[in-house]
Amino acid sequence: MSSDSIQVAGIMSKDVKTETSDQNIQAVCKIMHENNIGSVVIVNPENDFNSDNKKNNNAHKPAGIITERDIVRTIGKLEPSLLTTPLHELMSKPLITITSNGSINDAIKTMQLKDIRRLVVVEKQEMVGIITDKDILRAIIKNQSLIPTILNDELLMQNRPMFEQFREYWFSDILQRH
Repeated sequence: MSSDSIQVAGIMSKDVKTETSDQNIQAVCKIMHENNIGSVVIVNPENDFNSDNKKNNNAHKPAGIITERDIVRTIGKLEPSLLTTPLHELMSKPLITITSNGSINDAIKTMQLKDIRRLVVVEKQEMVGIITDKDILRAIIKNQSLIPTILNDELLMQNRPMFEQFREYWFSDILQRH
C-alpha cells in the first residue's frame, strides 16, 4: 500500500463546521471553542441556512476558510473595527480544495505547495469534508507501511515541515502511552 493508493475520502472529516460570510470573528471563535477545532469553513449567506443546520451542514458551496492563524493575524492588528468586520473580508480565499478521490500524497503535495494545513474536500463544487495535516498523520500512524512511501528522500526535503509535525505527533503519541 502506498500514499498514492489511499483516497482522501477514507481519512477526511465529514463533520465540517461552517459559518456564513456575513458573520464576524466572534462567531467563528465561538464555533472553534465549542468544537475544539482550528478552522471554520465560510459559506455565503444566500445558501439559505437556518439555525438548526448553520454550523453543521456540508451541502453548501464553500467560499473561504478562517483559521486560528487568520484570527491571530486579525486581532494582532489591534484595530477594534476588525472584530465586527464581515468574514468575507477576512477569510482566506480562494479556497484550496481537493476531491475526495485525491490521494494522501496529492493532499500532502498541495498543502506543502500552498503552505497550508487544511484542504476542503469537494465534489461537484460542494463541500463533502475537510482533511487536515493531523488527519494525514493519524493515517500514517495507523498504517506505518506508508512511512517509506511518504518519507522518501525527495519528498522528505520538499515536505520538511510536514515531517517535523509527523515527528512531533509521533513522539507525543508514544509518550502519552507511557
